[in-house]
Amino acid sequence: MQIHSILLAMAGALFLATAAPAADPATAPASAAAKVTADQWLKAQAKPAFRPDHTLPRLTRYGWMLSPETQIEQADNWGYAIQLSGYLGYDTVKRFDDPNSEESRLAAVVKQDPKRYPAVALCSRQMPEEEADPAAWTHDSDGKVLNGQAKSMDGTQWSEGKGAVWSPEAPDSVWALAGKYRAEPMRELLKRGIPINIVLNGGEYGLGVLGFAKPIWEKDPKIVAAVAAPPYNGNWQDYASDKKSKSEKIITDAIHQAVPDRSLYVYYASGGGTLRNKDWAIKDWGAQWKHSRGISDIPSSEVYYKHFNNGFTGRENLLSLVLNAVSAEIATGDPLSYNFICAGWTRGNADAYVADNDRWTGFLKCYYTAGMIGANVGYYELPPGGFSAEFPANAPPIWLQQMVASSYVHALFSNYEDLIRQGDLLPGPMKHAISPDSPAYEFPTGDATARVLARKQRTTPTWLITAWASDGADRAVNVVIPELGRLKLQARVCGSVYRATLADGKVTLVHLDPQGSTYTETKTGAPVVMPADLSMAKPTSEGLLLWLSADRGVTKDASGKVSAWKSLGTPALTVVQPDVAKRPVWVKDAIGGKPALRMERDRQCLAIMKVPPLIGKAFVGDITLFVVY
Repeated sequence: MQIHSILLAMAGALFLATAAPAADPATAPASAAAKVTADQWLKAQAKPAFRPDHTLPRLTRYGWMLSPETQIEQADNWGYAIQLSGYLGYDTVKRFDDPNSEESRLAAVVKQDPKRYPAVALCSRQMPEEEADPAAWTHDSDGKVLNGQAKSMDGTQWSEGKGAVWSPEAPDSVWALAGKYRAEPMRELLKRGIPINIVLNGGEYGLGVLGFAKPIWEKDPKIVAAVAAPPYNGNWQDYASDKKSKSEKIITDAIHQAVPDRSLYVYYASGGGTLRNKDWAIKDWGAQWKHSRGISDIPSSEVYYKHFNNGFTGRENLLSLVLNAVSAEIATGDPLSYNFICAGWTRGNADAYVADNDRWTGFLKCYYTAGMIGANVGYYELPPGGFSAEFPANAPPIWLQQMVASSYVHALFSNYEDLIRQGDLLPGPMKHAISPDSPAYEFPTGDATARVLARKQRTTPTWLITAWASDGADRAVNVVIPELGRLKLQARVCGSVYRATLADGKVTLVHLDPQGSTYTETKTGAPVVMPADLSMAKPTSEGLLLWLSADRGVTKDASGKVSAWKSLGTPALTVVQPDVAKRPVWVKDAIGGKPALRMERDRQCLAIMKVPPLIGKAFVGDITLFVVY
């Protein structure tokens, strides 16, 4: 969702923090304090082990250009595409005709071997100005154009630069012009023999979000009438979301026509909604998936550490937010995604706003298990000296560490791509904490910060399972996966990825990433073979506040009507029903020869009439409930 605008006038970038691998002593600079460039540092590192024939899309970045040397090294060994230029507009195209420009040099590399050096193009953000239809702008009841303060302006020719505000009732011709400004420069590159593999659209132009625009739009009688009419019937949130999505789909069509042989067109941001259902007003701040689906070739969410989230733990933690979006995408038949990710930028306090390197890697492993097949890995803060500055060889900059982190995880999953593309994320037994109408898409471990996700391949009894210690402490966890039964996994800070197979009632579990945060070889752990344990685990009695069993503690009359039921736990609470008409009935042989209480919907019930104060306090927080019904 477009909840903010951190990109401003420059190309955006994301930011991840990952532990940099140690340099190879044979190739490292003689002095640890020696200054190196990014490409020199990368060449000294252990390279990620990609599967040679994998088809995952290349990683990309968004923002300030990296040097040609760095980009070439990243394309050669680290799984990245070549970013041809900044925003690709009409003026930018001219630089491709200058043999001395960086754009020309990068284009030559791409043309030489497009498969080895696939290119990514960043869409222009140019919008129509005076050439736009006058109906493009929001007007007051007197027909005057409104500015961003909802004040009327005089004049006959308007542009966004002069203060005019885009109207959701603008004719399609306006958005067709915007599509032309993005598509034509790409056609010019193709005419020059420069193939384009991935197209990135950074969004954040054109129609604004309802949270900012409504005070202006509601002064325009044409807009107000459109909101009141079917199909919106007064729903401003649906109206704004639908109009934004329709305007972007016109632009999408123009880019599709200009670059038909692309591998991906990705729009920022068009995903299931990481923050959907967070609160009643969240739909004021971006297009909803039910409208925006199809703007991107593939769902694409914004996932930035400590940016509208709690980080790795807490109610609005990164993984729960990701699964919130994924659940909506899966429901519409879009199980794979390519996302804008960032492990945080310093914002003056790196300790608070930059993710722990290993934990970020563990999160990424979960995201790939959830269906991510690639990402845009940028950085939204200009580092001291810029991206071409030299740095001590033993202290690589954050943005570079982050790009390396994504490379290692991307390489890991390139080797098990079939389990992503040909597998389904399993829903798990729970509902999502933020969107209770959706599955949680993870499996409980009895530990809120030990997270387990699982995918099952569609054609073979093979599973991809990831366990992550999101709180930062490695430990063993137990989890029950359908068909496989109870498994013991190592939940690591950096994540643990397993392949499980089932044959003849036996589970074979293989640890796929014993290296941890890096992935420089495809060596796996030794297979562990065990019988599929499908038995039910005994519920614990520790800490039980209420423990009711129908064969003990039941007070009933001759007809079986129950007036009281005493808990077996400590303290010995009792649930009662003084009203005879509302009492449930005790049934002797109800379940497998065991007794039970039968209650008719909401007409019969038992209740604790008075909860002791200390017990009342104990009910604040998480509650585990075991029920046989």
